[in-house]
Amino acid sequence: MNETPTGERARKPTRRDVARLAGVSDAVVSYALNGGAPVAPETRRRVLAAVAELGYRPNQAARALRSGSARTLVLAVPDREDPVFANPFFAEYAAAIESAARERGYALYSTATSFEPDGIRARFEEFAARMVDGVLVLSSGAVDRSAIDPVGLPWVDLNVSAARAGVASVGTDLRSGAELATRHLLAHGRNRIAFVGQPDAGEARHRGWRDACAGQGVPPGRVFDGGYTREGGYVAGLQIADEGDGTASGAGAGEAGRPDAVFAASDRTAVGLLRAFHERGVRVPEDVAVVAFDGSWEAEYTWPPLTTVRQPIESMAEAAVRRVLDGTAPDHEEFPPELVVRASCGRHDTPPQ
Repeated sequence: MNETPTGERARKPTRRDVARLAGVSDAVVSYALNGGAPVAPETRRRVLAAVAELGYRPNQAARALRSGSARTLVLAVPDREDPVFANPFFAEYAAAIESAARERGYALYSTATSFEPDGIRARFEEFAARMVDGVLVLSSGAVDRSAIDPVGLPWVDLNVSAARAGVASVGTDLRSGAELATRHLLAHGRNRIAFVGQPDAGEARHRGWRDACAGQGVPPGRVFDGGYTREGGYVAGLQIADEGDGTASGAGAGEAGRPDAVFAASDRTAVGLLRAFHERGVRVPEDVAVVAFDGSWEAEYTWPPLTTVRQPIESMAEAAVRRVLDGTAPDHEEFPPELVVRASCGRHDTPPQ
């Protein structure tokens, strides 16, 4: 406890004390600290120096009550057995969102929640009571608008691959990214390209893989259910490794024999895949070339380093924060992915076209 020499509790410095020391009005102190109006650089410097000298700390609760804003955003993620932030991609995405929010003068807090209508409505009502300025929703499915729109909080849906009427959303063009990855494998001369991911023909990455094969007149390879987990990729990798090398009599393109390439729907899936191949003595890329999706940091540190389709998380994070704060139209903003070429897809003495 901060006490005076006589043992009495010291009075906390106030905004008026800062104003008196800096030689400005109370309002100028507020403008300098909160950005409410332009302040000359020299004046701002004097105010900040006075703040530092006095040890002044604004009362955030009082400020929120006056303005109706806590200058806070919430990142809502699913409450599930496999935590979202166990995936390096989402951990990086959250960090990029926090950076974008901080640049706008907002704090970001994350919370795990149920996305069932009653559960998510209760959470939004809680956020509104705490004067949160907006919510960035990272759900695993379509959020029920009817449950949360009446609360009146701005919100934006993240990691979305298709527009939904009346919903502001941000995402990557997953289908074109999968096509990009598959075409790269085809350019390496691979013609038995398997898909490891969600076994749903309507899923965007699944469609992109299939369309790229069809566009080159190559039958699509087998589909292995690896989901988006390391464990799923590992099991799929064991299955692929145990199929043999595809050189037996009658083995040809398409489904016959072991795939000579794999498009993995996520970096996490590919990490499990690489472990299984290593344990079974399947060489990457000599026996099976691999390209993944997401572009998380761990893709660079696998062995061999993963070629991957990178989602532009910095641009998506900036767009998400801008949309939730500026109240832009409730439509979908889609970003193109980028192929990051490393060693797992083959040699690049002459880059494939």
